[in-house]
Amino acid sequence: MHSSYRIRPAIRTDADVLTRLAFLSKAHWGYPQAWINLWRDDLTVTPEIIDRSIAYVADIDGAIVGFWSRTPQTSNEPTAGWLFVHPDHMGRGIAKVLWHEVRREAAARGIHHFIIEADPHAVSFYESLGAEHLREKESSVIPGRMIPLLRLPV
Repeated sequence: MHSSYRIRPAIRTDADVLTRLAFLSKAHWGYPQAWINLWRDDLTVTPEIIDRSIAYVADIDGAIVGFWSRTPQTSNEPTAGWLFVHPDHMGRGIAKVLWHEVRREAAARGIHHFIIEADPHAVSFYESLGAEHLREKESSVIPGRMIPLLRLPV
């Protein structure tokens, strides 16, 4: 655990904060507001999503600055999940510590890998965790936009 933040399991009441963080983090990459609006459903975290996911948050003095959530299953198709870190806290190792917790729990559940649809800005990060590029797929909400599919081993 890093001295300035702590990692804990996400709880149902975190949903609204995680949703706001997802929108803030996604907007950081300069995507047009029209795209952000199209992603509204994809960026919305509900209490039910938290309930059925492996989900951890990083907080500083009770303020959530990052989270990683993933559907707990091994699949050869993409599974639902999110990794978002507040722009002011990117590059500080929070995502890697969150991955450590998600990976630990996934391994304990017998999960071998995740197939993820990666934001193009995050591909190098996932590769640093051992992810391999599988293929590209067209976005279901933005025609013509290609999204990398990666296999992330647990």
